Amino acid sequence: MRLGEISWTQAKTAFDQGASAIIPLGSIEEHGPHVPMGDYVVIDEIAQRAAEASGDLVVPTMPFGYSEYFRQYPGTITLRPETLTNVVDDTIDCLIQHKARRIAIFNGHAGNSPILELLTRRVRRRIGLLIPIVSPLQVIQTPALIARVYGDGVQLGHGGEPMGSIMMALRPGSVHMERAADFGRKQVLGLPTDGLGAIVFRQARVFLPLDMQDVTPESGSLSDPSLASPERGRALLDFAVEYCAEFMRWFRTADPWREADTEAAPKGR
Repeated sequence: MRLGEISWTQAKTAFDQGASAIIPLGSIEEHGPHVPMGDYVVIDEIAQRAAEASGDLVVPTMPFGYSEYFRQYPGTITLRPETLTNVVDDTIDCLIQHKARRIAIFNGHAGNSPILELLTRRVRRRIGLLIPIVSPLQVIQTPALIARVYGDGVQLGHGGEPMGSIMMALRPGSVHMERAADFGRKQVLGLPTDGLGAIVFRQARVFLPLDMQDVTPESGSLSDPSLASPERGRALLDFAVEYCAEFMRWFRTADPWREADTEAAPKGR
């Protein structure tokens, strides 16, 4: 059930009966010139389908995330880390006040990860609650699944796959392959890059604050957009939903509460 589409009495009943609360977070950022920027629709759909299967509640999806390294692409909306922290922290506080015993975060954007990890550690210290962070778009990029869906030797990457396929499946007609352009990864300072936060020196990662335009052609695509198909998108979505639903069913059997750190400082802003 979607929390924003039920009454407060229905929410109370659901929490009283042990339903977990899922907080989905996405982003709005470039995905190449051929794919819509609002990838929050992906995590929203995965969260909804998983919750229907597990009997849990879905908080309205946060459409904005920390996307600072995409800021040069028009339309990108990026939150300050403290803004994202405070919104999610306040959401957690409200859910706890209303007797949610279990809370899980479904994170659909890698840039949110370090912020959410720090926040959930603070929550554990403050009240003793363990909040798992599930990243479905990372789950679907396991080597075995990629080989099954795309074949051997395929590398996925931002601005190409898998987002093209997923959006074809979720929003037919929204992906315009005729707009796809060059793809690939550039070097920085004469060295290979790894993700958006490192160069590689003597086979080891060295942190560097990179922007997307540092490492890709003008298109913003790291991988081959031509691999996109709705069939592949549906296969990836089905896998993500099944994984998330299975996790939430297991989570309902677990006790996520620990002793709070009485030495922890009170919640600050």
